[in-house]
Amino acid sequence: MIAKVSAIAWREFSSTVLTKAFLIGAFLIPMLAALAIPLIIKFTEEAKAPPLEGKIAIVDRSGAVLPGVKDRLSEEGIATLIAETSSMVQKQFAEQLGDEADKWKEQLDSPLVRSAIAQGFGPPPVLTVESYPADTDIEALRDRLKPSEKEAEDALVGLAIVAPDAVQQTEGAEAFGGYELFIRAKTDDRHIDLIRRGLRDAVLDARYAAAGVDATNVEALTTVSAARTKEITDSGDARAATTALNMMLPFVFMILLIMSVMVGGQYLLTTTIEEKSSRVVEVLLSAVSPMQLMTGKILGQMCVGVVMLTVYAGVGVATLIAFAKADLLSVDKLVYLGIYFVLAYFIFASFMAAIGSAVNELREAQSLQTPVMLTVMLPYFFWLPITRDPNSTLAFVLSMVPPMSPFAMVVRIASSEPPPFWQIALSIAITAAFALGCVWFAAKVFRIGLLMFGKPPNFRTLVRWVRMA
Repeated sequence: MIAKVSAIAWREFSSTVLTKAFLIGAFLIPMLAALAIPLIIKFTEEAKAPPLEGKIAIVDRSGAVLPGVKDRLSEEGIATLIAETSSMVQKQFAEQLGDEADKWKEQLDSPLVRSAIAQGFGPPPVLTVESYPADTDIEALRDRLKPSEKEAEDALVGLAIVAPDAVQQTEGAEAFGGYELFIRAKTDDRHIDLIRRGLRDAVLDARYAAAGVDATNVEALTTVSAARTKEITDSGDARAATTALNMMLPFVFMILLIMSVMVGGQYLLTTTIEEKSSRVVEVLLSAVSPMQLMTGKILGQMCVGVVMLTVYAGVGVATLIAFAKADLLSVDKLVYLGIYFVLAYFIFASFMAAIGSAVNELREAQSLQTPVMLTVMLPYFFWLPITRDPNSTLAFVLSMVPPMSPFAMVVRIASSEPPPFWQIALSIAITAAFALGCVWFAAKVFRIGLLMFGKPPNFRTLVRWVRMA
């Protein structure tokens, strides 16, 4: 019996793994993605905004902002805004580099880097500011923003309406007023950002002047210099905080589990339907029992899932090691990932084997497959609440109720507050019992469904088959 099951398992495994499609999906695509990411970043950074030239209308109901707007949106003012943006981007780069920033300080401060960042805006927008009185017909001005009016002599690229209390706060009001900005459709977001920053700076300058304060002093008072947040490791070393990684690690664990389980399960469904529709299964059943056939197919495709899980998990571990973040991933987390993969796979594969044996064509499997997919994907939709509060009632219930439990529990295990061991053990016990039940159910359906042809069954029919078997 073991020899027959092993032969079937090897046939399933080799016929899947040794195909060009699987090799491309498992190995070539990740390699191409790794090569493509730097190119995508490079091309994105070098992508220039299209030229923008035209009139922008200002309705200054405060009576104090217009001069600042003209100054900020002039050719010199736009150049200053772009230079300030370049400095801000350089500062963000330095923060991302953390302790390595000093080594790259000279390169970050070089005119070449500043020029490269500024070139990302493309040709600076050339704007002519037109002033209109407070009682101007706003609808008429908005009509001049329509894309169909682009070539008209009085066409506008933007319209800003400054509130009456944007500079002087109305008595009894809790806050200052602001402005409204209308832009012609399909204007580049980088140009919109420059215009908004110009309007914001003009409003602030007017407020400072009205309050009789120096803008430089206000900026100095409201700017707090702080080193990048650092965390202390078990060895006592200080390093840049890994907040984003701590948030993404549970998600990565869940995606790895879903991907590896679904790959093997989907191949199992497809091969079962193909063998049944081509009548190959009748030949196989003359040499092995239905239980041996199903067991061999499940084990063979499980090895396919193991290959996928090993490849992608290995890439993740290597990445963490390369960036000196390996301590975020303990051995016990990987062990639990493997345990829950086996449990989740047997549940999912049992359903796929039962569905594949019950239908005659792949399209007939959709109605039976959809409920299974929805239950598997449910933790995917709740991964963020589970990560934020891994010990909440929602997280506990999802991690104890199969078939969602394996996916929800790996999210909890990979989170910053792993569940206590008794919950993990209880979850494994419940899921294992459910997996055995699924295998038993699938074996009954598989035994009858392989030789049944005609109208595809519904769930009630599958239950009747189980009783018959």
